[in-house]
Amino acid sequence: MNDVIICVADEVGVRVWLERVLEAEWNLEFVSSSDLSRISRLVNATGAGVVIVAIDDDESRALKVFNAVQKACPETHLIGVSQRISQDLLLNIMRAGARDCLITGIDSDSARERVRKVADVAHSTTSVSRGKGSRGKLVLLTSPSPVVDARFFAQNFVWALSENDSSKSILALDTNAESNRTFYFDNLNRLTLNEVVSRGDSVDKAFIDTALEEFSPGLRLLSGRLSKESLEGDLGADLYIAITQLASLFDYVVVRIDSASVEGWLKAMGAEISDIVLVTQPTVDQLQASDILLKGCSEWVPDQCRLFVAIDGYERKSSLTMADVQKTLGRSGDLVLPMEWRYRLEAINAGIPMSLVPARNQYEKHMKIFVLEQFLGSKGGAGGLSLIKRKRA
Repeated sequence: MNDVIICVADEVGVRVWLERVLEAEWNLEFVSSSDLSRISRLVNATGAGVVIVAIDDDESRALKVFNAVQKACPETHLIGVSQRISQDLLLNIMRAGARDCLITGIDSDSARERVRKVADVAHSTTSVSRGKGSRGKLVLLTSPSPVVDARFFAQNFVWALSENDSSKSILALDTNAESNRTFYFDNLNRLTLNEVVSRGDSVDKAFIDTALEEFSPGLRLLSGRLSKESLEGDLGADLYIAITQLASLFDYVVVRIDSASVEGWLKAMGAEISDIVLVTQPTVDQLQASDILLKGCSEWVPDQCRLFVAIDGYERKSSLTMADVQKTLGRSGDLVLPMEWRYRLEAINAGIPMSLVPARNQYEKHMKIFVLEQFLGSKGGAGGLSLIKRKRA
């Protein structure tokens, strides 16, 4: 069953009520009623079977929303929600396609069961006539604080994906990039992530192939600077539409996000995230922050989303042993990367991955095994590396 419900609501009180009574069972995607085309595109992007529409003092707008969604997505099942409603308006929204109407002051106890009944009918109807279509994996890379260099990890991660399976199509997104950069790679593409978000679902494969040159076989880079505000409200809905559209064009969409934006991305993209890789350092404060962040992720992502922890910059001779690291973190690490500072500097300054540094290094070997085993379904080779098997917290 699709666990996403679109909620079209402008009133804060209605949104809070819906979150309180429904969010424990469904991922709620809120959008304003101010743009009817955006609502319809969001419904198509999520494949949601149920849309809840708030009915406020502007009754004509509520009816427009019902009609627009019903015409654009005839398989969608609509539910009204209101603080109060007249008998005439109730009749009108039922004629417009509503399957039920919830009253916030009366139906708190029965709302979840009534929505579940509509969702069950919607699932049985849409499972045959409409699917979400084929989408690639959406992988989020982040860190518990700006102190941790997730940019460097991201560029080596996407390179390892591309280098070890050139048949996969990969889009690497840097959401807080410097000018002409994606991570530390040079990127002279004119198209920005911000422009793609504004285009929504009008982005297709032909457009991407023309606008973004391959950085390496199968790998394309896209950069932008997305503020916290772009993750909220209607702008958050636009982001959802754009990212899900990109995910339909690639096998992997890998997104590097800043620590300050993690919660916003989880709220905006929640149900679509397939993997989260948290890059942290073997210091007590970063490990404690990582533990808190990981616990917070479970609130927004589906059960099948995989959570990985990469411990970057570990030195065996450190006074903080790996047992101490795991105890502070509250779980095992999935990948342990050595510092190798000299080679890192060379890779950063040259804008290349560690595998192209003209010297053998353990960082590249560990990253390769992690990518092969966890993302490409292959065995990484001989043991003896500081690669700790995945153990879900």
